[in-house]
Parts: sequence; C-alpha cells; structure tokens
Amino acid sequence: MSKRDEIAAAAVAVFARHGFAHTSMDLVAQAAGVSRPALYQYFRNKQDVFAAVAESVTGRIVAAAERARDTEGPLADRVHGVLRVKLDAAGSAGAPGAGFPQELVAQAAAMGLTPADDRLVYLLARLLDGTPEPVETAAALLAATAGIARSEGGPEVHRRRLRRLTELVMAGLAVG
Repeated sequence: MSKRDEIAAAAVAVFARHGFAHTSMDLVAQAAGVSRPALYQYFRNKQDVFAAVAESVTGRIVAAAERARDTEGPLADRVHGVLRVKLDAAGSAGAPGAGFPQELVAQAAAMGLTPADDRLVYLLARLLDGTPEPVETAAALLAATAGIARSEGGPEVHRRRLRRLTELVMAGLAVG
C-alpha cells in the first residue's frame, strides 16, 4: 500500500467521526501519523483527501459486490450477496463513530464523486437482465436494503430481513 493510500485509509475514520466540515488537515495528519507538511506532499487540500477516501471506500464496496455477483449458485443467492455488501456498508455507516453519513454523501455529490450505489445499481441491473425494469428493480432493492440497515434490530435481524426481501422479490420476478 502506498503512503497516499495509507493516509486515505486513516482519513476514513476521521471523516466518519468528525464529518467533512469539521475534519481538518491536522486531524488527518495525526490519524495517519504524518506531519502536516508531509500530508501536503500527497494531497493539495481536504477535498483531495476526501476524494481519495471516497474512491477507496467505493472501490472496496464495488470489488466486494463484484465478488458476490461472480460466485457460483442461484441468481437469488448472487443478488442477495450484492445486497449484503450494501447492507454491511450501510450498517457500518450507521455504526457508532460514523455520525455524519448524510453529510458525507452530500459532500461527495457536491464534488461530483460517483457514489457506490450508482455502480451497485449497474451491477444488480446486469444480474437482473431479462427481468422487467432491471434498473428500477435494482435501485428499489438498494433503497430497501439501506432502509433495512437503518431499521431496529442488530446485524442478524437485518441479515434475516434482507434474505426475506431477496426471496420475495426474486419470487415475484419468477427467477432463480
């Protein structure tokens, strides 16, 4: 992992804990264990750091979703696998210490960064190709998954609800 990647990895927790508005280059430097001047050797400003964080997080989410999509097994299991990646990501966004998910999503949008959900919709829609309105179905599934992640209950309850949602939708689409 490059030093730039190490700094971006350390910055994830800083942005999650403090939000974009209250994250400073000093906080990022402290978390990464580098001096502020050293930080500026890798990033021009806070927006640069944030863009690297967003790219890194999105890349990890999409890579995990691609692995789930590419597994062997019934289509319903592969769809569930992709949704499970979203559930896990949405659940961690709501975890203690991650108090600014909406602000961070809004900041990413304001900066023109492509959110992971756009790429997940594409992945799911490709899986659902041949069903009615695959893009709209994929978007609805992702929105429902985010809702499950915010609902009462712990991770096991959320996973059970996600499995049930997947079963219902796939049965309604009459596909494996």
